[in-house]
Amino acid sequence: MSVESPANGYGGYNAIETDKGVLLFSRTVKGFALFHDYMNLFMDNLYNPLCDNTYFNLHYIESTDPLLRDKCDIALKFPEKYLPLQFPIKEDCFTGTDVLKDSMDVKINGWEPTPSQIQRITDNVDGVHIPVRGDTFDISTLQEIASRVSYNRILLSGKMSEFRYEKEFLDLARKMENNAFGNETMHLLGYMKGLASDILRTAYPDIRQAQQPCLRKIDDSDIEHLSWENGTNRYNAIEEDKGVLLFSRTEEGKELFHQYLRKYMDNFYNPSCDNTYLNIHYLECDNGTLKGQSDLALRFPLLKQSEFPINNCFFADKNVLKYSAQKTRFSWKPNYVQVNKFGDFYCDGKYISIKGETHNISTLQEIADKKKDYSYFGIVNSIVGAGTYGMDYCKYDKELREVAILVQQFPDNHRQKVIDGLADDARAILKRDYPHIRQEREHPVLKFAIDQIPSKQKKGRGL
Repeated sequence: MSVESPANGYGGYNAIETDKGVLLFSRTVKGFALFHDYMNLFMDNLYNPLCDNTYFNLHYIESTDPLLRDKCDIALKFPEKYLPLQFPIKEDCFTGTDVLKDSMDVKINGWEPTPSQIQRITDNVDGVHIPVRGDTFDISTLQEIASRVSYNRILLSGKMSEFRYEKEFLDLARKMENNAFGNETMHLLGYMKGLASDILRTAYPDIRQAQQPCLRKIDDSDIEHLSWENGTNRYNAIEEDKGVLLFSRTEEGKELFHQYLRKYMDNFYNPSCDNTYLNIHYLECDNGTLKGQSDLALRFPLLKQSEFPINNCFFADKNVLKYSAQKTRFSWKPNYVQVNKFGDFYCDGKYISIKGETHNISTLQEIADKKKDYSYFGIVNSIVGAGTYGMDYCKYDKELREVAILVQQFPDNHRQKVIDGLADDARAILKRDYPHIRQEREHPVLKFAIDQIPSKQKKGRGL
């Protein structure tokens, strides 16, 4: 979490939001310490079945409301009742979500008992890296090894002394090192994976499991007109490179969803819009997992909501898409073909309107492409003023009208020269008025690693 010049003392607060309520902490020295103690408590119990909350959001709040001072640092105010900290956390430690109305920053987290969620949750919080230790450390390491993530280098470096099963896997790592590219390598790799799976099954039979999707599978293909249901367990989602924006299928959530689609459309050629795809999803989830990650712009109106680019704190992890029941895919190439495809998306009785600079640039691009088809001559008619295709007028209609009239008047077999002239005019306008629009990104060269290696920041013991 980060905001510019955050307030400390009792003018600023940290908060942990779960589906059970909010734990509120002052930004005093003691309040900071208690906040990080609670973070440690949650992390130590990530795999505890009693830790059954479904999301885990972190907030920074600024407020002079005296009521917040009464609701914060409860464990410090009543140490005989709440200290030392234990799990499950007592219900009267939580306060209501109304305190979050003044939230100025939020870090959105799911609460899946997986190594990837550990990485997401334990990244620096107010300059402190939350340690991963005990059962959480052992179980998450075993889960990664069981999924064929290689810990050999770290084991051989001596940095896994906190791992309860270091000895068993260290011997295997040494054998693999001595048999590099030998015939036994694949056998040892499979044995290591099986050993980790066996230990998980026998030593940790009752750990909390990741939530499984409870959805009605509809279709996984491109669909232009999606039929979606409303309700608190139904969601719209916009997936792009940075993550996923979630919206409830309530009236307020659907309106917010369309506002964001219009924001993307209005910024289609904005160089700040550097994502490469934009997929639309319909999700079904009846276990509460997505509730705390949706409609953030409505729930927390004080969060920074600059027009574009969209604030990173609004994005949920792409892991939520396992609940996707239906989706439609759009690439995000800055050209008129994609603009038209995106503008044809129909949901809840609405199309995404193409207007402003997006309309002007895409129209000029389409004219410059000089395709002799229905769409091209529809544009020509619009410029001339016939309006028979119901198109909005382009900003440059008057500038192009003289040549467009000639395109209409010339016989089919003599039009090409005039069409070329109209295309040249459109290209000249693009070069003159829009020299810095977003360009199509080159495809990166993919490099394939021989094996996976755990992130250096994944563990809390300096690994």
